[in-house]
Amino acid sequence: MTPFRPVLTALAASLLLASLPGHAADTNARDFFSAPVGTSLGVLYLPVTWADSFHSASGKDNHARLNVEALAWRQLWFSDICGTLCTPQFIIPAAHIKATLPGSQTSQQDSGIGDPQVGGTLFFINQPDKREYSGLLTLITLPAGSYDARHPDVSAGANRWAATFLYNYTHGVGKSWVLEASLEAQFYGNNDNYLGNSLKQQPLYRLQAFASYDFTPDTYGALRLYHTRGGTLRLNGQTLSDTRQNSTQLGVELGHWLSKQDQLMLMLARNVHTTNSFDSSQAMLRLVHVF
Repeated sequence: MTPFRPVLTALAASLLLASLPGHAADTNARDFFSAPVGTSLGVLYLPVTWADSFHSASGKDNHARLNVEALAWRQLWFSDICGTLCTPQFIIPAAHIKATLPGSQTSQQDSGIGDPQVGGTLFFINQPDKREYSGLLTLITLPAGSYDARHPDVSAGANRWAATFLYNYTHGVGKSWVLEASLEAQFYGNNDNYLGNSLKQQPLYRLQAFASYDFTPDTYGALRLYHTRGGTLRLNGQTLSDTRQNSTQLGVELGHWLSKQDQLMLMLARNVHTTNSFDSSQAMLRLVHVF
């Protein structure tokens, strides 16, 4: 096997996994709004990600394709078991992935359960009257998802441990605006069965920012910005050049409370700048039920 294929497929695989719900701490506007102790939330995510090109250091590959149809269930509880407000939670994702990888003329696809995540948010500031919140979200990814060593690039599981840490600060401005910013770091274990090789990814860092506005007491809209850097890959201990990701995504969200217990949110987003990444777009429907 030539080095060319592992380099491209390893990079593409890391980006495919990033498209899965729950793969990282993909937050939405007002995610850090708190609820009274004893409240439980069930959240269903239905995202679709697609791309018709791949941007690498050597140029644009217009033959590369990506389509990910996914869902995830997230269950969380507001508790004081930590001595302050915290939200123990778990996430179970699933996905159907179809991709034509950079440098390839043929597509491949697979479906399965993704790697589950467990963790929670520890709140440092919780002032609902001011709409001011701050907390650290920690998620541990367990390598328990569906992984096919023959087709690792489109497997829903990653065959590796991972840990994500995200610090958020949310602050209400006036009666209708809410501004938010989060700094995130993702750390990865080793995939010891990637096409017969050992694949290791360096930490990936992201900025997530939102500005949301209340149109009515039950409806809000939000602008979102994601900026991603890092994630250089190592194959069998050797650093792969031109695998460091650098991307910026812009998007909009619209949320509406259907009742006191049910909320519906629609999100649309697109990468406006990509380096060593798919030129992707994303749409997502999110349903929240308050127990």
